[in-house]
Amino acid sequence: MRNTLTDYDGSKSPGFAIREGHDNFFTPLRLLFASLVVIGHSFAVAQGANMEPHVLYHYTFSYLAVNLFFIASGFLVTKSMVYRGDTPSFISARALRIFPALIVHVLFVMVVIGPLATKAPLAAFFSDPDWYLQPLKVLTFLDTDMVMPRAFETNSEQFGSAPLWTLRYEVLAYIGTLGVFSLGMLRKKYMVLLQFILPSLGWILLNYFGLFESLPATIESLFRFGIAYGLGATIYAYRDRLTFSWVSLAIMVVASFMFRNTPAIEVIINVLLAWLIFRAAYTPIPSMEWMQRIPDLSYGIYIYHWCVLQMIFYWLPHLSVVELLALTFPPTVGLAALSWYIFEKPALRSKTKFADWMRKIGMKPRLTRRELLLD
Repeated sequence: MRNTLTDYDGSKSPGFAIREGHDNFFTPLRLLFASLVVIGHSFAVAQGANMEPHVLYHYTFSYLAVNLFFIASGFLVTKSMVYRGDTPSFISARALRIFPALIVHVLFVMVVIGPLATKAPLAAFFSDPDWYLQPLKVLTFLDTDMVMPRAFETNSEQFGSAPLWTLRYEVLAYIGTLGVFSLGMLRKKYMVLLQFILPSLGWILLNYFGLFESLPATIESLFRFGIAYGLGATIYAYRDRLTFSWVSLAIMVVASFMFRNTPAIEVIINVLLAWLIFRAAYTPIPSMEWMQRIPDLSYGIYIYHWCVLQMIFYWLPHLSVVELLALTFPPTVGLAALSWYIFEKPALRSKTKFADWMRKIGMKPRLTRRELLLD
């Protein structure tokens, strides 16, 4: 029998519930988020970095899509931490999700895209430190733009892989989740809630007093993604109490309009996005259940789309945004599929062995699963 929850307004929402397991639509939703990033970046490549249109107040496709990714990630990664219940399993799952595909992507941009997009002699290109130091720069997240010798000189942006900068904050979020786990801060729901409340208050106050202007951009990004990721974690902690009523959606829409010119809009928009994500992810749609089994190409689309956009526009600089987008999607999806089937999926099959190896060298869980139950 399907579950029926009572909304805050007293109405019924047949079938809606945040369920355990894989009975959800997060995979197709992540594909949608990745596609929104591609759409936004098509404007950036074809027309310039500041030409991406605003689709909701001052927010762009790519900005909203990346926040959507972080909200979903906060929920799913916290869920993974609680489910796995130990450090080696968590590190193994997270590391193998990010790094094998990223390593291959960096090498692809260096060896295939770079030589096709440079005006430098190939001997000079391959001997330049800006080329051979790329793996060190990107895989440590010190500099993820992949600016290579004289590459994409005629494009408005010379970056080889601009979207990789957000992975720095994704990995920091993983480290943060591991940290709060190690400190026992997943045992109480209010401790998880603080992971959303504190960055939200920090964002509002720092914006209100204009302090972000005097701080490195990294600090602003930490608060931005902290709000989204912390919100996802909080939704996991309170999943048995949340119903995502239509009345709450209406309240958030009105609040977003009222506070659209204040720092609080960032928090409100994230809550609004979260409502949309979880309603879409957990509303049963029997005719669409096949979408729960599609391959997760979102990561591959996210990391490969920029170099494809850049390469196509480098060859065909007179393309419109729509034409560029149409030519970009097929090779990007193809590269993402190769990444998934050849590198990502096989790597994820090794996560148990990798976790066992870490245990053998002395890495032990800090808490048992029983201690991880949220209350």
